[in-house]
Amino acid sequence: MPSTHNRLPALARHLWAPTPSTTHADSAAHRQRWQRRTWQLHRSVLLSHLYAFLLLVGYSLAGYAPLPVVGWYGLWVLGGMGFITWAYASGWCHTCSDPGLFVVHQGVSILGALGLLVAAPQVAFQALVMLIVFSADGFLARSRTSFAVTWLLTLVAVAGAMVWVGPEMRMPTTTLAGQLLSLGVFLGALARCIGLVIFFRGMQYRLGEALAQIENLLRRDDLTGVANRRGVMEVLQRCKAQADRSGQPLCVALLDVDHFKRINDEHGHDSGDRVLRTLGGLLARHTRAADCVGRYGGEEFLLVMPNTSLAQAREMLDRLRGEIASTDWPGVFEGAAGVTATIGVAICAAGASAESAIRRADAALYAGKAAGRNQVVLARP
Repeated sequence: MPSTHNRLPALARHLWAPTPSTTHADSAAHRQRWQRRTWQLHRSVLLSHLYAFLLLVGYSLAGYAPLPVVGWYGLWVLGGMGFITWAYASGWCHTCSDPGLFVVHQGVSILGALGLLVAAPQVAFQALVMLIVFSADGFLARSRTSFAVTWLLTLVAVAGAMVWVGPEMRMPTTTLAGQLLSLGVFLGALARCIGLVIFFRGMQYRLGEALAQIENLLRRDDLTGVANRRGVMEVLQRCKAQADRSGQPLCVALLDVDHFKRINDEHGHDSGDRVLRTLGGLLARHTRAADCVGRYGGEEFLLVMPNTSLAQAREMLDRLRGEIASTDWPGVFEGAAGVTATIGVAICAAGASAESAIRRADAALYAGKAAGRNQVVLARP
């Protein structure tokens, strides 16, 4: 399993790349999702900067921060965020190797906070909290290298600032106004972190849905709508383990369409596909909820019937055989004279493998073919 360090850059490329990572993806839809995510994240950063600026104005009015420093900080952020907004709106960012402009985003945020730390050490608490909050945006880095270099330089710069203005650094809580503003800094950082958690939880939920769909596709036959060989075999192995523990009977059956090659040869493969599609729907409708039906290969279907004796299986499968024979096949494909199926069924012996039961069902199936087709044949125990 790939490590978290290997997955994060891939996630960042997925989030911040305007072109899909695979040629099978819809490029237009991917670009729209990319633009939507980009603007969503950009707006959240803009709100963070605006909130930080308003707190700085409050600190200045309370006498903790020089007003010119606050003004210069506001101009710096306004210029940087204005450039990024223009780059997104104009599409200029698409010409860059880093279309999400991670380095620019981090540069504006980190340099602004470092400048504030040095120019107004009286409000060092807010500057340091801002650095921590903005570090949470590191998941947007296009690579581990860009993230590591950015924050290594930041740590060096913070260490230098502490050596330079360390004795003057303060947490402005000597007055009620300072205490309230410092509480606001903490609440703002908390809100930013909660927002990121909600964002990632939403992504996790959507990813879970996508993975569930992929899992379903891996175990579902597209043509017939029933399970594919992998899916039905997994169910069979689970049912076999349960039958061995409980002692309940478990039957398996192989169903094969009679003269299917003739249908393909005389009426075309499209007609053969229609037969299989119709048969898949018929099998799904006329089997029990506890049973599992899967396409085993070609025109063969495997049926797994838990808690079913051979006599019960034969009765159920004979009804199913009759339903297949009485289906309006001329309505399914032109020129059809009728479609039948031969079925071989075997009971899974305790202690024996599920595959051995399938082999015995297959032998019974071929015995039914030799005996004239369109019948249910029980395998020898």
